[in-house]
Amino acid sequence: MIFNSIDFGIFFIIVFLLNTFVFNKNLKYRNIFLLVVSYFFYGWWDWRFLILIFFSSMLDFFLGKKIDEEQNPVNRKWLLAVSLGINLGLLGFFKYAGFFVESFTAAFTFFGFPIKSYAINIILPVGISFYTFQTLSYTWDIYKRQLKPNHDVLRFLAFVSFFPQLVAGPIERASHLLPQFDSIKKINYQQLRSGFLLMAVGFFKKIVIADRLARFVDPAFADYDQLAGYSAIIAILFFTLQLYFDFSAYSNIAIGCGRMLGFELSLNFNKPYLSTSFSDFWRRWHISLSSWFKDYVYIPLGGNKSGKFFTIRNFLIVFLLSGLWHGASWNFVLWGLFNGLFLIILDPFINKFNKFTLGKLFAGIIVFSCWALSLVLFRTSNFEQSKIIYSQIFIISSKTIDSYGLSIKELNFTFTILIFYFILEWIELNFSSLSDWLFKRNLLLRWAVYILIILSIIILGSYGSEMNDKQFIYFQF
Repeated sequence: MIFNSIDFGIFFIIVFLLNTFVFNKNLKYRNIFLLVVSYFFYGWWDWRFLILIFFSSMLDFFLGKKIDEEQNPVNRKWLLAVSLGINLGLLGFFKYAGFFVESFTAAFTFFGFPIKSYAINIILPVGISFYTFQTLSYTWDIYKRQLKPNHDVLRFLAFVSFFPQLVAGPIERASHLLPQFDSIKKINYQQLRSGFLLMAVGFFKKIVIADRLARFVDPAFADYDQLAGYSAIIAILFFTLQLYFDFSAYSNIAIGCGRMLGFELSLNFNKPYLSTSFSDFWRRWHISLSSWFKDYVYIPLGGNKSGKFFTIRNFLIVFLLSGLWHGASWNFVLWGLFNGLFLIILDPFINKFNKFTLGKLFAGIIVFSCWALSLVLFRTSNFEQSKIIYSQIFIISSKTIDSYGLSIKELNFTFTILIFYFILEWIELNFSSLSDWLFKRNLLLRWAVYILIILSIIILGSYGSEMNDKQFIYFQF
């Protein structure tokens, strides 16, 4: 079940009404209800996935209690190791088994010892990378004595499987989300209207912008050996924007859903494409994942407290792991490595320009351009495809830019709506929240904006047979 489907629309309306008017009066029944609907939502893809998430949840629920009760430091480390080993082992098996077998076979062949390759076809459970990191942070925080374990198994299961953020985040910390399952707060009008607006903006970003960009991006990258010149530049630009609008749309809808059900989820994007340094970018992009790697990998490795060499080493480890987290491919590893090197090598240089306005613009262009070029590795299937696209960027193409799914008229409209959207982001970044401004206006103006957004989604959205696969990009991770 995906957010941008009729199935989810019906599902969420029923869940919202039952949660608000029936189950939101009794904590136990509310948590059971949310657990049941979350498992139904997750099992919609494949009911077998439920076995895995239930096992992982129960494992960390009991290990969390054992780690807290245990006083012997060695035993506590062993219990934590069990949690890390089993969870990462499951993630590694389902996500990386085929990758490691292929890499192992390729390495032996390269050194002159060819061995027979065996294809491994394993279904990747949706969202496994997200909920695995969520439960791991729970046992780690208990081990560090930063969190007390939860003793209500229903609350813990509901926390891990909470459907708005289950499949593609935000990756919630137990310290933030789990306490919200320990009490019931009356859902007020402000929560409902802000949640509804977030969902509406999310659907607009996905259906009107991201899916329209996909109509150009998909055929362009499928034609990678012919993609060159202006077409290649626009394809890279459009994918860079598609990725942002697609993923931030999911986060908007997830946070909006959670808010309408009485829960506050973490901010996952904060205008990253207006960043003027790479460190600033990673504080704004996929915030829940970046902060997870910072707290559970970078800082435990020593952070920046052990000298320049170890700081650089720790940065590179984090970015290599982040690349591997995104997918079982050397393309993702290289993508992570390049972004780590951008931060280490280029940030000291561009930070010199951040002291004046034109310098900030120059720095922002460098950050965006490097990020966009790195995403060629993110979008292509292998390095050979990436290399071909990189080599053809400055070659004059025989194909016109309207050869890839969007007419000149549609391209002009797309550029117009993108410029308008980023002007709004710039206003929010430098002045004040547009949603706060809107909520202070009169009822007539507010509803005019709501209706305008809804009509825009209906009239301007990308629909049709070519949009049959409307899944969010980050579902594959």
